[in-house]
Amino acid sequence: MLSYRFVFLLFQLGTIALCAQNSLKGVVITESEKGKLEPVPFANVYWMDSNYGTSTDSSGTFQIAIPDNATVLIASFVGYQSDTVVVEDLSQTVTLQLKSSIQLDAVEVVSRRKSTEMSFINPIKMENLSERELFKAACCNLSESFETNPSVDVNFTDAVTGVKQIHMLGLDGPYTMISRENMPGIRGLGNAYGLTFIPGTWISSIQVTKGVGSVVNGYESIAGQINTELKKPDEGEEVFVNLFASQAGRTEFNFVNTQRLSEKWGTTIMLHGNYRPWERDRNQDGFREFPLQEQINVMNRWKYFGTRLRAQLGVQYVQDDKEGGQTDQSIEDAERSQPQFQPWRMNVNTQKAELFAKVGLVYPEFKYRSMGLQLSANYHEQNSTFGQTDYDAEQRSGYANYIYQSILGDTRHKFKTGVSLLYDEYDEKVDSINFRRIEQVPGAYFEYTFTPNPNLTLVAGIRADHHNLFGTFVTPRLHFRYAYDEQTVVRLLGGSGQRTANVFAEHQAMFATSRQIGLLGNRNLPYGLQAERAWNVGFNLTRDFRLAYREGYVSFDLYRTDFEQQVVYDLYQSADQALFYNLDGRSYSTSFQAEVSYELLKFLDMRLAYRWLEVRTDYLSGQRQKPFVPKHRLFANFAYETQSSLSGANWTFDLTAQWIGEQDIPGTETNPVEFQRSSKSPAFSLFNTQVTRNFNKKWAVYAGMENIFDFRQDNPIIDANNPFGNNFDASLVWGPIFGRMIYGGVRFRIKDEK
Repeated sequence: MLSYRFVFLLFQLGTIALCAQNSLKGVVITESEKGKLEPVPFANVYWMDSNYGTSTDSSGTFQIAIPDNATVLIASFVGYQSDTVVVEDLSQTVTLQLKSSIQLDAVEVVSRRKSTEMSFINPIKMENLSERELFKAACCNLSESFETNPSVDVNFTDAVTGVKQIHMLGLDGPYTMISRENMPGIRGLGNAYGLTFIPGTWISSIQVTKGVGSVVNGYESIAGQINTELKKPDEGEEVFVNLFASQAGRTEFNFVNTQRLSEKWGTTIMLHGNYRPWERDRNQDGFREFPLQEQINVMNRWKYFGTRLRAQLGVQYVQDDKEGGQTDQSIEDAERSQPQFQPWRMNVNTQKAELFAKVGLVYPEFKYRSMGLQLSANYHEQNSTFGQTDYDAEQRSGYANYIYQSILGDTRHKFKTGVSLLYDEYDEKVDSINFRRIEQVPGAYFEYTFTPNPNLTLVAGIRADHHNLFGTFVTPRLHFRYAYDEQTVVRLLGGSGQRTANVFAEHQAMFATSRQIGLLGNRNLPYGLQAERAWNVGFNLTRDFRLAYREGYVSFDLYRTDFEQQVVYDLYQSADQALFYNLDGRSYSTSFQAEVSYELLKFLDMRLAYRWLEVRTDYLSGQRQKPFVPKHRLFANFAYETQSSLSGANWTFDLTAQWIGEQDIPGTETNPVEFQRSSKSPAFSLFNTQVTRNFNKKWAVYAGMENIFDFRQDNPIIDANNPFGNNFDASLVWGPIFGRMIYGGVRFRIKDEK
């Protein structure tokens, strides 16, 4: 293994080469219906009669190497007429303008951008979920944004808190880096409830990548990265309002206001209110399926766009209160017969405040060179009670990342380098036991991108960090892309990741049980446990195709994650215990996914996927499949929209179906017979649907139904009548608890036509 890693490092460092060749920079734009010039992201740009090509970034700009005798440059994008320009001065910035496809006398040319797009140019396989994709379901927050995506699983952690956690490659959410505009977004104490602090209506797009990511973004990603792009002052609506209500007693109000104060300054204010005043207990076990909740969430961000200096500043504040546990009715019934009755209640009060900034400096005279600084400061406080257990925690975090990027000779050789600093201060208290620690991690990194031609891209990155508790460690990562032809792309990746486990914050479901918590560490480390470290390798094959004049693609993914060190959360040892200890043996995850996407009929999109997972760990009792991880899962999504009128009026229909295979359940053999559960969950299916009516470009109403056939897990809480007894356990959740849920809402928006 050591020799393998040594060769891996040498291969990355050995890929760096120098070449002296000029480059050309430009921008691709188009004219909107209102006559406003807008950038075209991800457009193709290439030289005529050559193999030199590139694509524009998210702001529509590009850099391209200049071959010998280069004179004619072409820009193209699906749904637009290509633009061809003769470049006379190679030292000047070039502007190419695309025009929308026109309507001829006897031919109707119609183009639609997919709500989920996959780049064939990016060396890292990335799925881009647009706002249209998020609007297909009841996307009230980030944890509910993946109902129509087969790559990310979303499951309830227990039957009391109502919290959903994501899974990628069969691994828990904390192994996935969740960033906001490529800065740390959800980590530490936020891993429990942080997904609910990012409202879906604030999100403009989400980028999902599997496996290790770029070293520029840090060392913590192992299973993948989910990056959210929030609405910005230069692209958001002038006014956006969303009202939502559901059968589960949840109501929401969302408001976004964007103001462009000048050519250089803009600001956006985002408000979110979440209120659930009514308790629900459909299975009549005396416990609320969802806690009562009140949340106030506000963000204000500013953006400055100057000739050289670009900056974004923002502040966010969240106040969230949850009250769950036994229902008022069950408490009243018990108090009549038991005057000394003590109710089992859950209260979680959270406050979160964050300041963030991104400052960039560009050089018009050196178009290939830029530098940036990312900064954030975060305060997170949680005061909570679960029955008779108190859990209080505070986190103070700081983050700084300086990035410098340029080229080596020409645009075939690009690099990014920089230094970073991560600071975390934790103060946790479980009943009367305190857990305090400070983590300081300075680091440096270098990432090199080699693009000898449009068909081949190699990204080799390495970073070194020094952790004040775990010492110095090196994180290498490699991404390779090869385009076999215009329709087929192969990608390979490999690298490592490291993180500190926050055992209490990440597993708060264990507080909703009578299990005794055991920390089996024996060193002066956080919780007495080592840092987690894993290696991830992956392979992806994506092929685009056209059948009956309609586009589609097929994709095959294979990923393998091997842990060098892991903090094992063991519920298998005993029904009375929840144990944490360092891995002694093997722990790995193997994930395979096959997916096909195709426009079955005009305006009818189909997406099918199958995923197989094997996630096994050496526990004290032997090697077992990780609990609550189905080996097999089938996914199908059908989306249909009618053609829009000139006013923007149309209908959209969405149907998502999932089949989830059986899952391993921690054993309950030591419980009395009436409190024992099967060691395997049954396979089950879920169906969700939504219908949206867009009256025009301003008004839309939507209604949907989750879990159409009302499938529910029977008796999710063990010994619910005696929550302070020795057998109480609300954490063994493998399926839906509430069952069928109907919801609806209305959206109103005013676009800025400046």
